[in-house]
Amino acid sequence: MTTGGVRLIESDQNPVFKTLRSLHSARGIKKEGLALLAGTRLVEEAAAAFPERVAGWIGSGETMPPPPVAHWTHYRLGASLFRELDTSGTHAPLLLLRVPDMPPWDPASGLPHGLSLLVPFQDPENVGAVLRAAAAFGADRAILLAECAHPYHPKALRASGGTVLRLQLRSGPSLEAIPEDLALTPLSAGGTDLARYSWPSPCGLLLGTEGRGLPETWRRRAVGIRLREGVDSLNAAAAAAIALYAWSRGSPPRRPPARKRSAGPRRRRR
Repeated sequence: MTTGGVRLIESDQNPVFKTLRSLHSARGIKKEGLALLAGTRLVEEAAAAFPERVAGWIGSGETMPPPPVAHWTHYRLGASLFRELDTSGTHAPLLLLRVPDMPPWDPASGLPHGLSLLVPFQDPENVGAVLRAAAAFGADRAILLAECAHPYHPKALRASGGTVLRLQLRSGPSLEAIPEDLALTPLSAGGTDLARYSWPSPCGLLLGTEGRGLPETWRRRAVGIRLREGVDSLNAAAAAAIALYAWSRGSPPRRPPARKRSAGPRRRRR
């Protein structure tokens, strides 16, 4: 991949196009360290807020060029090739992003301060949705377990509304490898009523995979969301969002920094 200037790509056998096409899979994202961001608003906001993360601007003869002040490579594709990359059908430029490293989290080190959201979701849209909720309700970080879909998958980026770029992400072990003596808060249907739960600090909210949920050892000590009779469960990302909201309401408010006292002379009391 080059830096700066315009690259015209008109063949699906072009090595650069093959690289770009591979970014629709987690394997390609991990191999190249790059990701595709789609959506007019998301592209504009990411380009303005994180210019250092931008590796290129991808369009066709029918889409607008990159901002004149930007020095990114402009990959201008033939119309059919661009449509192949634009899987969301935005008909607008795509942004080529550099994927940051995700430092590993070692369970032996315990839980960091604040709220850590442990995510094993395998559907990239669910991953994006829950990361969006995590950002909305003030989670301090997301720990992506080994089962988790890549947070920079195009579907995850789009479902997150771009909040993936703003979150502290760490990589974790598999769901089965998390030590059972770790003081986590598991979330599972049928668990103790979430409305009566007192959140610890620091806190680790452990989610289960879609469908299968949590291992039995974690389900036995889980908190859950009370539902109306006849409704068995919620979408995994929706349930996690409710729990995150409950945490944000039940956790101690963060105090603003104390004001400094004036250095002026004190008045003597009479």
